[in-house]
Order: sequence, then C-alpha cells, then structure tokens
Amino acid sequence: MLAVLLAGLVALPSAAGQLPVRDVQVPPAELVQRIRASAGVGWSGYAESRGTLVLPDVRELGDVPALVGGTTRMRAWWRGTQQWRVDTLSLTGEDDVIRDDVGTWTWESADRRATRVYGDLDVRLPQPPDLLPTSLGRRLAGAKDVRLSALAARRVAGRSAAGVRLVPREPTRTTVAHVDIWAEPRTGLPLRVDVVAHGRTTPSVTALLMDLTLDRPSAARTAFTPPDLTEIRVTEAPDVLAQIDRFAPYRLPDRLAGTARSDLVRMMRPGGRLATYGDGLTSFAVVPLPRDVAGRVIRALDPQGDGARAEASTPLVKAVVARTGRRAYLLSGTVPVSVLDAALAELVVSPPPRLATP
Repeated sequence: MLAVLLAGLVALPSAAGQLPVRDVQVPPAELVQRIRASAGVGWSGYAESRGTLVLPDVRELGDVPALVGGTTRMRAWWRGTQQWRVDTLSLTGEDDVIRDDVGTWTWESADRRATRVYGDLDVRLPQPPDLLPTSLGRRLAGAKDVRLSALAARRVAGRSAAGVRLVPREPTRTTVAHVDIWAEPRTGLPLRVDVVAHGRTTPSVTALLMDLTLDRPSAARTAFTPPDLTEIRVTEAPDVLAQIDRFAPYRLPDRLAGTARSDLVRMMRPGGRLATYGDGLTSFAVVPLPRDVAGRVIRALDPQGDGARAEASTPLVKAVVARTGRRAYLLSGTVPVSVLDAALAELVVSPPPRLATP
C-alpha cells in the first residue's frame, strides 16, 4: 500500500508542470526579506530533498550520509515553528518527527519505537525536516555576505514562484558557487532550493515541494500519540553530537582562521561547547571529540592512514578529523580544506582552556 502511495505522490507534479508559468517578479532584496520572515506561514504538502554528497558510512554520523547522498521523501504539516510534523516515507515504513509545545517526538514505525525529547535541542545532527525547502531556504536566505540577483519565475508545486540567486562575495572562502531559491511571491515561503558547488553545473543539493496547500493545518494533523505496543524512551541527548556538546571539556575561541565565531547555525547554541564560525555560505563548525570517538572516525575514513588525521571531502562539504596530543577535533563546513587546516593549526598552537564537566 505504501509503495502505491509513494508512486502516486511522485506522479503529482507531472500534470501541474505542464501549466504556464505566470511572470511573477519580486525585487531580490524584498524577496529575501519575505523568505526570512516566512516561518509563521502555515502549509502542508509533499517534499523531496535530493543530494549527491557521498559521505562515508560512519556510525557517529547516524543517518546523515543517506540524508545528503540520496532522495528523501517527506509529507509535512506546518502550523508554526512550535507545531509541525514531518513524516519521512520509505518502502519499509516511515520515520516521523513531530514538534509540539512540550518538545519533540520521533517515531520509527518499522521498530515501533518512539522517542520523547523535552524542550528545545541545543545541538543535534541534521534531520529530514532540516532539508525541507521551507527550512533550508529560510536558513540560507539568512546569509549576509552575498550578492543578490533575480531569477526567472518557474513553476513549483503547481504555483508560479519568484526566484533569487545568492552568490558569495568571497568565493575563495567557500565551496558554494551559488544558491538559487524560488518562493511563493506573496508569503515568501521557499518552494525550491538548489545549492551548486564550485566547478559543478548541477546542484549538489536540491530541496523542493512537489505539491502544496497554503493553509494552516489543524492541530490534530500535527499531534502524535504513541500507538499501542510501542517502545517509548525519554532522552536529553538523542545523538552523538548532542552528547558531545553536553560533556565537551573545552571553551572554543572567539576567532579561528581569521573568522569570527557566530553560532548562527540552528543546531548550535550560543556559548555552547561546540561552535560555528563565519556567515551563511562561508561557515564551518568545530566539535571537540573524545579521542576514542575521533579514532573510530579516522579509521573509518582512512583505514591505511596513521590514525592521526583524516578527511571527508565532497564538492560542497569538507571535513577534517584529527587527534592532536591528548585532544581531538572535528572541523566541517562549506569551506575549503585549507581553511579547516588553518583553524586546526591554531587550536594546536593555542589549545582552548579546559572547562569543568557538568
């Protein structure tokens, strides 16, 4: 039954794509402002994210390699930033993320397992809802050091969408050539996002809505009650990144590699023990790792290496994992490896001060 449902959903845009595109023009700066302010727009629909970023299958990364290296199909209902539901569909079942006023539920139908996280997660690995075009477009539209230009309107999710291109002003400090966003012109709701890496002519990441209802769904549509015979667990740190942020013993510096600490990425908390540096398309994260965790990651990335350093490289995302003396770090972002190595060298020369473990 689920396979039939998926086939029907994928077929939805075929007829709508034949309709003419209405010439909708919104000045680029104004469109970006509408996109940034679109979090409160209610909507529901079917979305896909398509990635070509081949990351190694490292246990500590969870489902991230599959998320950015394939196609993720999602049915979503969005009432606002504190009330939404995203069901990720597959041929074997569905994995759902539900946000409510108390916190977050995740539901894995194949294993009949539900996880409750109370409150807001300070730090976590990316999840499918982060690659909805509405979420991804809004986050990327927050980049400041970019040039804006208008794109021709195109039809997305059966609607004529206005487009804007974001080009980094410092192209040598980022792997991103440009970001293209098409949005519903009145509300600014992002309908399609293409992220193109340097040296590529096709997007490394595409997120788009295939069908859209531009109304606030009912509260019942975003509610979740664990079914009978469900395994339920409660946790404050649902993945390895959240656990590291709770117990990482160092205070990272305010600047690295000539770049100011920003903590603008949603998965990082201001003042947390993990940090992000840079703005938008020229940003990178620094994660202090336990040496044993770093060792496992390094061996997985480079089984024949010396065990001290390894890289994971895609056209869009670069990462370096290194053990230096008694410390270890993961550095990753949309910046060249040379920037990550410069930041790592500064951490080695001037080790961050140690903090008390909570």
